[in-house]
Amino acid sequence: MICVTIVQESRRLALADMLNAAMLGADLVEVRLDKFEKDANLTELVTARRKPVLFSCRRPKDGGEWSGTEDERLTLLRSAVIAKADYVEVELDAADQIRPFPGCKRVVSYTNLSETPKDIDAIYQQLQTKKPDVIKVTCKADTPEQAWPLVHLLNKPPVPTIVEARGPAGTMLTLVGRKVGAPWTTAAMERGMEAFPGQPTVQDLVDIYRYRQIGKPTRFVGVTGDGERSRVVCGLLNTAFAHANLPHQALPMEMGNKRLFKKVAEAIRLQSVFLDEAQYEGQHEIAKLDESAVSPVLAADGLTPGETEWTAFNALGPAVATALLDIKREREGGESLKGRVVALAGCGALTRMLAIPLKAAGASLMWASRDRNAVHAASQAFGGRQVLWEAVYATSHDVLVIGRDGSKTDAGSDLPLHPGYLKSGMIVVDLTAGMAPSKFLREAESRGCGIVSPGRILVEQVRDHVRRLGADVSATVLTEKLSGWFAED
Repeated sequence: MICVTIVQESRRLALADMLNAAMLGADLVEVRLDKFEKDANLTELVTARRKPVLFSCRRPKDGGEWSGTEDERLTLLRSAVIAKADYVEVELDAADQIRPFPGCKRVVSYTNLSETPKDIDAIYQQLQTKKPDVIKVTCKADTPEQAWPLVHLLNKPPVPTIVEARGPAGTMLTLVGRKVGAPWTTAAMERGMEAFPGQPTVQDLVDIYRYRQIGKPTRFVGVTGDGERSRVVCGLLNTAFAHANLPHQALPMEMGNKRLFKKVAEAIRLQSVFLDEAQYEGQHEIAKLDESAVSPVLAADGLTPGETEWTAFNALGPAVATALLDIKREREGGESLKGRVVALAGCGALTRMLAIPLKAAGASLMWASRDRNAVHAASQAFGGRQVLWEAVYATSHDVLVIGRDGSKTDAGSDLPLHPGYLKSGMIVVDLTAGMAPSKFLREAESRGCGIVSPGRILVEQVRDHVRRLGADVSATVLTEKLSGWFAED
């Protein structure tokens, strides 16, 4: 089930949101009484419900805003029980003061917003002694290995159990919980109405993560990263899986320690992993590099498990090469980049991942960098000319690819080069852009250049990843879905 959290400050607004939540498809509604500025009319709220209602009243240490005394808070929760709410949440240390009452189920909870304690199993045992109808555990967890003790609580629990994580591992735990039968998860009605940072919206759970379609047969595909791009990748992968009728679902997760991540990934039985840029380098520590990622590339954007070891592969390079060939074909025909000079501005992982596919498509490479040693090393490894950054203006090239010289923190400005030198007919790729075209790409387009949008590259990366799982999906299906999301935003 999806439980929508209501965080309004008045009874009137709470009533309106309870109605709106029901219309959005909520299965359960949580009303946060600690948010109310005035006393709530609990009987009216219970009578007006369209869906089962859960009342909670959170203390500051549990992430709430209750400012009254503890006796007043417990009195309010007892009143909610007597008003015959469907559920009332009471904390482990207060459970003995709010006894079970016919007609109302108790959610006995434990919250720790600073960590997942080492003795979480013992705490869970304690929760079971309080005669709960449902147990809820909420802890801080940033990575899969930090969340792993919480996942273990969901292994055939003796009482229906909800486990939540505050931090980047939150959505991962929500989806894993759905697979193993957790009774519900919480969601915000819409963006800007979250009960806590990172809480997914109902639309995210339904449309992006396909929460309701997750079940025991589901096979997860990991998506690393925490932010808008990770969310979009999950949505595109899930669209492709649904279109191909595969039992797979995307699982957002942070990597943290690579070796510990691999152990958790194997325990969850991930079918593959779609990596974010921060993880492109260093995968040789846990996986064998395939021919697209071996030295001198030494970077990969995907992982697939094998019987004895994992394999790392590079879909970014082929994705960009495909997009460039498509634009060339649209403009002037031809099936290769033969005779075309591609300037690779930056010698980091992003441009290294492009070098071999671009050469295979017939392109001549030109490397540019602010670092004389880096540009020399790239030229020696992959072939092609080498120039320092400012010399790009004085050279002739048909395609410009903006990358980085080093790590992701090496990101340039919105205008890494002065766009005044761009000529109509050139094609520009900005690998440092986010999900929306960067200022440099917009400037290039206004000067008559062809541009490869970030979305176009991502669509091709997703298609490559899905093909490795044994299916295919057209670019049109994914592009239409992507356009719909950004139109809604």
